[in-house]
Amino acid sequence: ALGVQDLRWLDWPDGGVAGVDRAEAVAAVVKILREVRPQVMLTHPAHGGYPHPDHIAVHEIAMSAWHAAAEADYRPELGAAFAAAKLYARAIPQSFFDSSPAFADFRVSLNGEQLRFFSTPDDEITAVMDVAIWSEQRVAGWDCHKSQHNPNGMFSQVSDEVERAFRSREYLQLLAHRLPVAPHRETDLFAGLDRDDRPASLPVDTDGLAQRLMAGLRARRGYLAIYQHYQRHRPKPAFAALLETLVDDTQEATALLSSALRRLDRSPLQAGTHEKLLGQGMSRRGPVSKLNFMIVGMDKSLQWYASQLAEDDPAEVHAIWQELEATERRHLAMAKALLAETERPLRSDESP
Repeated sequence: ALGVQDLRWLDWPDGGVAGVDRAEAVAAVVKILREVRPQVMLTHPAHGGYPHPDHIAVHEIAMSAWHAAAEADYRPELGAAFAAAKLYARAIPQSFFDSSPAFADFRVSLNGEQLRFFSTPDDEITAVMDVAIWSEQRVAGWDCHKSQHNPNGMFSQVSDEVERAFRSREYLQLLAHRLPVAPHRETDLFAGLDRDDRPASLPVDTDGLAQRLMAGLRARRGYLAIYQHYQRHRPKPAFAALLETLVDDTQEATALLSSALRRLDRSPLQAGTHEKLLGQGMSRRGPVSKLNFMIVGMDKSLQWYASQLAEDDPAEVHAIWQELEATERRHLAMAKALLAETERPLRSDESP
């Protein structure tokens, strides 16, 4: 139905991929990569689209194989080292969930659990492809997959118009690449590639950079959780307005750092959250105490961003540090102004 000329089957059990020997699974994919030598790879997102154990395991195996296939000293008996240029994951944009609440509420029943689909923020989707002319071919391929047919499936929750619109587009997120400059919004997965130009090696070591990006993401996640915690305690209008700005900007910061990590073959999920910071921030009571905590944190963040700007990072990462520093400087000025305004009535009350 799809016209695939070279289909490789792996002897992995349906529903049991997570239990397959991981080292051998990675080696099997590496062998195919070195034989086929594709410029572009596709896989599931880290969360699986919905948390099906097979999907999540396939993502992890693909990420490991992407890296290992390019290592000359990894299993040389599997073929000459080869590095694909791009690695994408399929995605469902948040805007689709927003326009189809019934789809957002839909759950997949698996082993007694009700699993929801995960969305991807629209600004993190890097490729949107118009595939309308192949939509009938896609449906024909789907019709061959009888075991997955469900009259009460996900598209039973949306209108025919919404379903057609969804099937006419393919949304993908760039997880990693080996290009001189990171691509932005694409309509062609081979954009920026010479059809005969296949990268042969990994870029220079990026472990140090990845660790610093992880540290930045961990801190931003901590502050985001703290700001959202403060929002839930019904702050006064001026403080509520500041918190709304901080939440929006910090979410944008986490998206920037997450995107940079994906381009280094690192999963943002590994960053975790700054638990010590969370404990310190959530123990604060009253607006003055909270604002003082925030101001101290912003000062420390500015010092840290200054140290990152002194590093010899790629231009795209340097631009991220610059943007985050400028945003944090603006946050600091706003927080100090609000603190002064909040303390003014207190000083008046103390006057003789």
